[in-house]
Order: sequence, then C-alpha cells, then structure tokens
Amino acid sequence: MSVPQRDDQVRTPIFNAMPVGVLILAIPMLLVAAITAFAPDLGRWITAASLVIDGPAGTALPSQPLGHIAPLVLHVFIHFGLFHLVMNLAVLIGAGRAVGLALGRGLKGTTGFLVLFFACSIAGAGLEVLLPHDALVSMGGASTGVSGLIAAAGWARGGYRGMLSLALPWIGFNILIALTGMVLPIPISWAGHIGGTVAGAVLFPLVLAVFGEPRRPRFSA
Repeated sequence: MSVPQRDDQVRTPIFNAMPVGVLILAIPMLLVAAITAFAPDLGRWITAASLVIDGPAGTALPSQPLGHIAPLVLHVFIHFGLFHLVMNLAVLIGAGRAVGLALGRGLKGTTGFLVLFFACSIAGAGLEVLLPHDALVSMGGASTGVSGLIAAAGWARGGYRGMLSLALPWIGFNILIALTGMVLPIPISWAGHIGGTVAGAVLFPLVLAVFGEPRRPRFSA
C-alpha cells in the first residue's frame, strides 16, 4: 500500500506551517510541566491522575483521582524532567508535522491527527498494562503517541517502504532495550513504544482514508 507524498512536505522548512494538531498536544505538555514546577500541589494531583499504574496480578493498585482508565490517554501530558519533555516534543514536531500535513490542515485533518495520536497512545499504554509485572510500575510521557507518529511519518513520506524504514529500526531498538532490561533494568517503556509504533503503522492508512483532505489538482500554463 502506498501513501502519496505531498509536495509541500519536501519544500517547507520543518518549523513552518506547523499543523494545529501538533500545537494542541504540545501546549498542554508545556503547561503541565510549568504547573509541576511552579504549583507543585496541583502538579502532584495532575501526575497522580495521569500516570498509567500497573502491577503483579492480584495486587491492589493505588487509587487515582480519575480512575485507572483515564491515564491510558492522559499519560502523554506527564514527563519526568526537562530532557524527557524536550525529546518527546522534538519527535512530536518532526514526525507530527509530516503526518499533519499529509492529513491536511483543516478541521477534518486535525481531528484525524488527534485520533491517530491518542489511538497509538492507548495502544502503547495498553500493551504495557497487558505485560506481566513483578513489581508496581508507573508510566508517563508522550512517547507512546509519538512512536505511532514515527511510523505514520514513514507512510506519509515514502509509503509502505518509508514506514518500514522508520518503524523497524525503532522497534528493533526497543527490543534491544527489552533484552538489556533482563540483565540491567532500564526505566523505559519499550512495550509502550512498540505498541504505539505498531498502531501507527496499521492505523495511518485508515485514518488518512477517513480524515485526509483530498488534494486539489494542480494546473500549469
């Protein structure tokens, strides 16, 4: 399956014409980081309500202000430090711009962008929860969603082969993290990344078909 490449994706610098969907996600992430730094009590409540928490089967999980379902979506707005936030924002801007422009800048395309991002986020968080754990774990960060955007950006820029060229190395890197974690625990949700990437690879052509804005024909004199 091939996804057509838009000409403006090649010619426009990366920070120009930023899709609205990217801004809708990036601004709350920055606001939550600011609240956590300058209003710690409110920041702690937001964090408690947003983290994905799971543990060994039969373990009583701590109560969360909005329950244990809401974090499957809200975890994308919580980050553990400046580097974590900046890294995810960088991928959101880079991959998200390619995806957003492929879907279109209007309301329909923006809706599709957000549907794709949160579907990938839920898929990544869901895979993390489905894995067996031998201790209580918590997960936050936009990397579940941006992992899906990596695969989707591959579709947008180079069709099926473009998707594989971006998705497979990222999946392979996270498999390496998983294998390394058997010896030396690494606090990275490799399962969340893989789940989000697979969701992005599978869902982007469908989202493009449903939400993508048709291209206008180009005429030359």
